[in-house]
Amino acid sequence: MRKINKAAPPAALTEWIAVNRNGQNCSYNSVGGELRRIIRAALVSEQGGLCAYTGRKIDADTCHIEHLKPQAHCGDLEDVTYLNLVAAVPQPNTPKLPYGAHLKDNWPSLAESSLFVSPLSAGCSARFSFSFTGRISPRNSTDTAADETIKRLGLNHDILIAFRQAAIKGTIQSRGRQMDAKLARRRLQGLQQKELTSRDLEQFSFALIDALEKHIIRLQKISGKKKK
Repeated sequence: MRKINKAAPPAALTEWIAVNRNGQNCSYNSVGGELRRIIRAALVSEQGGLCAYTGRKIDADTCHIEHLKPQAHCGDLEDVTYLNLVAAVPQPNTPKLPYGAHLKDNWPSLAESSLFVSPLSAGCSARFSFSFTGRISPRNSTDTAADETIKRLGLNHDILIAFRQAAIKGTIQSRGRQMDAKLARRRLQGLQQKELTSRDLEQFSFALIDALEKHIIRLQKISGKKKK
């Protein structure tokens, strides 16, 4: 999971709320298609073109607007509050996916909110670890919320594992061989720089960064053993 830094809401959404906030129809279900597309475009931009939960690549036409606090549990204006909105796969009106926002559905309830690691929470990326085979796990084995979030979002579904494994393999290999430490560091620095400056990140960029860091440590250990 990658930390999302929320920007200001689109002016069109702010204006819509100002006009409708005292009426009976000031809810997400009353937001029209054109405004939803404007919101999706803004969310995709601030997320670097990645799904908020899975890290899959998205654009404004291949995602839907997801509520971090589920609509079923939202109070007044919460379901149109920009801070509660992210972009996630898949696009609207498509068959249910067995992972991500579709699987999350109306979780968490208010009573379970402490078990949800939100992509808006500080340090959320550091709470997850990725293996070279594409599996995700809590970085700390006692992190109950990270473990529950993985389960509730289906982040270890076979489809996502296969996607991540392919991306990781393609990242730590060069010309069919594993990258040496110098190339790995250069690749890592490039990904880290894009995290700071780009609105167009590589798919699963946070998993690639984690895998490269592990790969570099692994190479350092091998090098240390050879010197002994």
